[in-house]
Amino acid sequence: MKGCGVRRNIIRTAVSRGSIQGQLHDCTRILVAAIAGWAVLVATELIVLFGALRVFAVALDPGLLPSLKVVLDMGALAACGWIAGRLGRPRVMTAAALTVAGLALADLTPYLPLNVPWVLRLTINAAVDTRYVSSLITTVTVHALMFGSLLAGAHLSRPRDTPVSLGVDR
Repeated sequence: MKGCGVRRNIIRTAVSRGSIQGQLHDCTRILVAAIAGWAVLVATELIVLFGALRVFAVALDPGLLPSLKVVLDMGALAACGWIAGRLGRPRVMTAAALTVAGLALADLTPYLPLNVPWVLRLTINAAVDTRYVSSLITTVTVHALMFGSLLAGAHLSRPRDTPVSLGVDR
């Protein structure tokens, strides 16, 4: 009987080591997915800034370029989310959330209209003075669109569900 208890403890120890190693593997995969997403974002932003936007500047009215830049940035963030979600499988939204958290820490204003620390300061200013409320609403809307496109890209990277079979063979 006593030998059986020792065997159970050995099995429990092996399982707990396996689960810790599995969790470490998941964390590493999620971190690599977020870094890959950021790398894709950098690459697509370089293409947008130095390629696509200059081509469209020749063909479009200059007044439309800021709107086009926002749309192209949303596409770049969707690609970033897709890559992060694809590499972070099966934890797609966790990888996307880590990617968003990394982007939220920095001021990306020269490249993307994302600056979460400034939004927080603007929120404090809007609480004190109502003149800032309209600017806050606009800024929060743009941030929601940007981060929403990243999360939508991650959502699109999820594996497809297997179709339900009715059991009828043709």
